[in-house]
Amino acid sequence: MLGGFLSFFLVLFVNQTNTRFFEMYNKSMDCQGRICDIASLIGTNLPRYQSARIVRYLNAAHAAGYVGLSKTYTQTSFFDEINRRQNLLDKNEMERISKTYMDRGPGAFREISEWCMMEVKRARDANYVEGREAGAIREKILQFRASMDALYDYCDQPIHFFYIHFLSLLSALYLPLFAIDNAYSAGAGAEVHWTADVLSGMMVLLQAVFVIGLRLLGQTMVHPYGDDLEDLSVLFYVRSAWVTSNRILATEFPGEANPQIEEQLAQQTESIGVA
Repeated sequence: MLGGFLSFFLVLFVNQTNTRFFEMYNKSMDCQGRICDIASLIGTNLPRYQSARIVRYLNAAHAAGYVGLSKTYTQTSFFDEINRRQNLLDKNEMERISKTYMDRGPGAFREISEWCMMEVKRARDANYVEGREAGAIREKILQFRASMDALYDYCDQPIHFFYIHFLSLLSALYLPLFAIDNAYSAGAGAEVHWTADVLSGMMVLLQAVFVIGLRLLGQTMVHPYGDDLEDLSVLFYVRSAWVTSNRILATEFPGEANPQIEEQLAQQTESIGVA
């Protein structure tokens, strides 16, 4: 009965941590996707220099957002190195961001996100974009900020301590009792059989690996922004967003459409069949 009770809470705990892990992964993917969406919207409407500046700010906000999530990603070891390689912020912008204490929370990424909103307003005032287009860009920026804020919400509210404490207590009580019970079941004195001893020992070992292993796996998945092998690939996400958004801005239109060429290509296309 105690083993069944422990298994129920253990599976419940791991299931919650697994769900939480993939929800945080989806939020990270949303951040990357919104940056690419914004790059597509501004690349065809704003001047080249202004589009490049907004994309640069978005990627800077993306990298800065991960700094406050854990001790693994700090400004010195993570953001400063990325900024050196990708030139996300210049000297004056870094001086301003240094006042937001990036390592202490989401202040830096929110500040840089607001710079993007200001750039959109400047583009709207200069009549580079219409009101509807500017509203669409602002909406994508707000969605990006909301997705990154959601990661901080998850980190501020981890899995309830009750589960971990209760599972640790149950493990400390159940595993010794399980081992003693198997020892008695294996027999003593004249009733000793080495095969039963070996089988019971293997069962005790497997049960200990199962219980302790699943509990530690759940505790590790609660914080996916660390340096464990199974944690999320933050560096890949940041670099991928930077590469993809800049490639979108570098898109070159092949030229104006030629009616004759289009008609010839349409005639040479494989038939789609009868209606």
